[in-house]
Amino acid sequence: MRRYIPSSTALKCFEASVRHLSFTKAAEELHLTQSAVSRQIRNLEDFLSRDLFIRLNKRLVLTGTGAAYYKEVVPLLDGMENACLKMLHREDEKTTLTLSALPTLASYWLMPLLADFQLEHPQFQIKVRSLDDAAKIDPENIDIILHYGGDHWPRAISHQLIKESVIAVCAPALLQRIARSLIDNPSIGEWQAKDVTLFPFLHLSSRMNAWPDWMVSQGMESGSFAGASFAHFHMLLEAAKNSMGIAIIPTILAERSLQSGELVAPFGGAVSTPHEYLLSYPIDKADLEQVVIFRDWLLAKRSAI
Repeated sequence: MRRYIPSSTALKCFEASVRHLSFTKAAEELHLTQSAVSRQIRNLEDFLSRDLFIRLNKRLVLTGTGAAYYKEVVPLLDGMENACLKMLHREDEKTTLTLSALPTLASYWLMPLLADFQLEHPQFQIKVRSLDDAAKIDPENIDIILHYGGDHWPRAISHQLIKESVIAVCAPALLQRIARSLIDNPSIGEWQAKDVTLFPFLHLSSRMNAWPDWMVSQGMESGSFAGASFAHFHMLLEAAKNSMGIAIIPTILAERSLQSGELVAPFGGAVSTPHEYLLSYPIDKADLEQVVIFRDWLLAKRSAI
């Protein structure tokens, strides 16, 4: 069926002429001659069997019909333009890998590994999004999520990245400050788990049981753990680095800071928890090349660490 639609050139000339109320200025904008624009408007008026402009001594006045037509046409032109722009910038589904990860996990653990993956697989365009709300995950636009336990997708395949362990950490400066305040002034090498009670406690607001659980793991009685609390692990990490107190941090997040010396763990080694970090993807994306390659690469990479 033939559609009753004028040429796109005529519509563009009409839209520009209405905005400028001048064929000359519309022509300059569209890189056409004034006569070409005038001719396109005349063709459009003939097509509609209606006058869209009144021409008065080199001045244009929009008719009521022209105004009504303009109101209808502009949203359609905007929609066509947006559709074209989306198509121009559309990502190639075969080369784009879109990851969604917990912000702290992405910043403190994934990024150093991701740089290696990009070097080994430059054919993929990587996009990393913040996994702030698992309930809002859109499987149409996300290939893989890296998350903390739980089932985030009803129809997903999950692989364990790592079993979680946690460790008590603090800044070296805080350790030295507490040591100087003690009468017997013990050296750092002599710190024991029971000495955590000498320090200010830091908490993650969603894991207020972290310190009591850690105490139990050390054979100690649970006590009072008053102290500052933070909404996210990256806040808790920065607070610990800045000597605000001691914190219980998953080792997967604390590794880099411990290696760099920004944090120390003088109160014993890591303690296992019943939790885990997972790599998940929708079942219908299980065969995508980029998903398979990244999954196998990251699982192998993690096993080697």
